[in-house]
Amino acid sequence: MASAEARQRADAVAPRALAPLAPLAWGLAAAAAGASVAPLEPSLLEEGIVVHAAERIASGEHLFRDILLHTGPLPYELLGRLFRIFGARIEVARVAVVVLQALGTAALFAALRRAGLRAQAHAAAAVWVAAPLLLFPLYSTFFYSTLASYLALLVVYAGVRALGSTAWAVATGALVAAIALSKQTTGVLIAGADRGARRARALGYAAGGAAVALATLALFAARGDLGALLFAQIGLPWAMGGGSGFHMPFINLWPPGELDVFTFRNSPMYFPFLYLVRYGMWEPFSDATVLAVQLLYALPFAVLAASALRLLPPFGRAHPIAWIHGAVALAMAANLFPRSDWGHLVVALPPAAVQLLLLPAGASRRPGPARVAAALAAVLAAGVLVGGVRTLTWLRSVAGPPSFGPRVPLRPVSEGYRTPAVPRVIAYLRERVSPGEAIFVARQEPLLYFATGTRNPTPFPGVLPGVPDLQEDAILEALGSLRFVVMSDIDQAIHAYYSQELPRVWRHLERHFEVAADFPLDTDSWIVVLRRGPDRGATALDLVDAAPGARSWLRDGTRRKEVGGSPPRLLPRRLRRPLAVPVGRLGGGLDFPVEVPDGAVFQADVGLASVTSLTARYGHPPGATAVVSAGRAGVFEELAALPIGEPGERWRPLEVDLSALAGERLTLRLEMRLAAPLENVTFAWWGSPRIALRGG
Repeated sequence: MASAEARQRADAVAPRALAPLAPLAWGLAAAAAGASVAPLEPSLLEEGIVVHAAERIASGEHLFRDILLHTGPLPYELLGRLFRIFGARIEVARVAVVVLQALGTAALFAALRRAGLRAQAHAAAAVWVAAPLLLFPLYSTFFYSTLASYLALLVVYAGVRALGSTAWAVATGALVAAIALSKQTTGVLIAGADRGARRARALGYAAGGAAVALATLALFAARGDLGALLFAQIGLPWAMGGGSGFHMPFINLWPPGELDVFTFRNSPMYFPFLYLVRYGMWEPFSDATVLAVQLLYALPFAVLAASALRLLPPFGRAHPIAWIHGAVALAMAANLFPRSDWGHLVVALPPAAVQLLLLPAGASRRPGPARVAAALAAVLAAGVLVGGVRTLTWLRSVAGPPSFGPRVPLRPVSEGYRTPAVPRVIAYLRERVSPGEAIFVARQEPLLYFATGTRNPTPFPGVLPGVPDLQEDAILEALGSLRFVVMSDIDQAIHAYYSQELPRVWRHLERHFEVAADFPLDTDSWIVVLRRGPDRGATALDLVDAAPGARSWLRDGTRRKEVGGSPPRLLPRRLRRPLAVPVGRLGGGLDFPVEVPDGAVFQADVGLASVTSLTARYGHPPGATAVVSAGRAGVFEELAALPIGEPGERWRPLEVDLSALAGERLTLRLEMRLAAPLENVTFAWWGSPRIALRGG
C-alpha cells in the first residue's frame, strides 16, 4: 500500500516538476520561428524609421528634439541603447525581436496554464509561434507595432498574476504604460479595458503605470526635452489627424467576393503580403480570394462581438482570463482605425485568434464543452504550425541573395525589393558619398540612410502627412548644401503624395536637381538618385497648375475638335509631374492664355515611355512630336518641335527662349503631333511644363 501511495505522489509531482519546461519549450519554438525569418526582407519604411532614429540616438542626438516622430519613445530609445552596447547593426534589431518573440510566447502560455487552461494554452502559443511566418514580415522587424504586440503578451501574464498580487498589479500597470510609450492608443485602450487587473489591484495597477509615465517625463525634463516630448506625443498627432495619409476606408464586407472601387484600386495595401508575393500586385482576384480577405478583416470584430455576448447569463460565467486577454484583443483591433490596411490588420489577427480560443472557457468547467474546446484548439494549433512550416519553406525558396549592401545583409522577398531598383540606389551612393555625408531621402525610405552610411540633415525620417508648414522650411534649408537626393516614384496615400504634401520642396527639387545622368534607369527603376544640377530659374507660371484653365483639343486631319472634361491626373515620375494631353487620330494639345514676362523661357520634358494615374497605366503613343507654338488672333507660330522617336526611361528636355515675346498676351500651345493615325483617343504627356525666369 505504501508503495502504491508513493507512486501516486510521484506521478502527481512529476507533471508539476515538468511544468516550467512547457513555457520554455514554446518560447524556444517561437525563437526558432522568429530566427528562421529574421534574415529575410529588409523594410525601407517601417523598420527603417526605427533603425534610422536609433542610430541617430546612439550617436548622441535627442529624440523629438533632433528627430521628430509622432509615436512613443520606447522603441527608438531601446534600440538606440542596444546600438550603443552592441554596435549599430541591423542584426542587433532582429535578434532583439527574436528575444521578444520568445519571452512573449512563453509568457502567454504560462498565463493560460496558470489560469487552468491546457489545450487552449498550447493552441495560443502555436498561434504566436506561427505569426512571424504566416503574417510575414511585420513580426520579424523591429517596429513599434511589433514591440507593442509582444509587450501585450507580457501584460496578459502579469494581469493573471495581478488577480492575487499587488506587486504584479504594479508590474501590469508598468507594462501597459510601456505599450503606450510604444504606440499611444494601444496602451491607453488596454489600460481602459483590462477589467481583471483593475478590479483586483486598482491602486497598484495605477501606480505602476503612473511610475513609468513620471519616469519618462523626468528623463526628458532632465535632458531639456520635455516640451519636445509633449509636442511629439500630443500636438503632432493632433495636427496630423487631418492628413490624408492617416485615413483609409475600411474594406467592404458586403457583397461577399467583391471589392469596392477604392479597395480594388488600392488592393496592394489591403491584401496579405504573402498573397502579393506569390501572385503579384495586379493579378485579377477570384471571388474566393476576395471573400477570404473580407473574412480576415471581419474576424477581429466578430471576436469582439462574441466576447460581448459572452457576458450574457445564458452562456455562463466566463473565465477571468478571457477579459484580461480581451483588453489586448480590443486594443489591437483598434489599430484598424483610421487606417485599415493589411499592416494594421496583422497586429489584430493573432490576438483575435487567441481570444476566440478563450471564449469557451468558463468557471463551471463542464466536461462536454471543455472537450469540444480542447478539440478545436488542437485543430487550430496543428493548422497554424503546419501552415507556418510550409510558408517558411516557400519564403526561403523565393528569397533573393542579400543585395542592400553590407549594412543590411538581409535577403529580399517582395518583388519590388528583388529587382535591382533599391540595390542600384545603395550601390550608386556608396560609391560616391563620403562617410557621414548628408543626403536627403525625399519620401518614406529611411532605411537608405542606414544602408548607405549617410546622414539625414533634417529632423524627419519621412513625410509627416498634413503638416507641411512644420517641415518645408527645415527641408529647404538642408537642401541648400546637398549633392544627392533619393526620390521614390511610388505616389500613394501610404507613401505620401509628395508634390502635394510638400509643394515648396517639390518645386525646389524640380528647379535645382535632376535624375543623375550616370544613374542607370530601366523599367524596374521605381526609385532614383537625384543630383544637383544647374539652377533652372524661378517659376513664373506653372502650366500643370494652370491646366484647369486651358482648352483641350484633338486633331483629326486638318481639323481641330475641342473636347471637354478633365484629363486623368497622372502621378509624378522621375522628378516631373506629367500633364496629360488628349490625342485623337493625329494628335492633340492644350492651349494656355499667358502673358509673357521679361526674361522668360519655356521649359518642359517629354518622351517618358509610360506613366500611371490612380487607376491605370498609359503607354506613350508612338511616332509623336512635341510642338510648342505661340498664337496671336488665332494664327500660330511654331517655336520649337522635338521628335520623340522611341520613348524611353528618361525625360528629354525641351526649352524655348521666349524673350522676344516679352510683354505680349498670347496663347501658348503644347501639342503632340502623330505621324500615323490612331484608332482610339488616348493621352500623351508633358513633364512639368512651365514658364521660368532666367538668371535664377
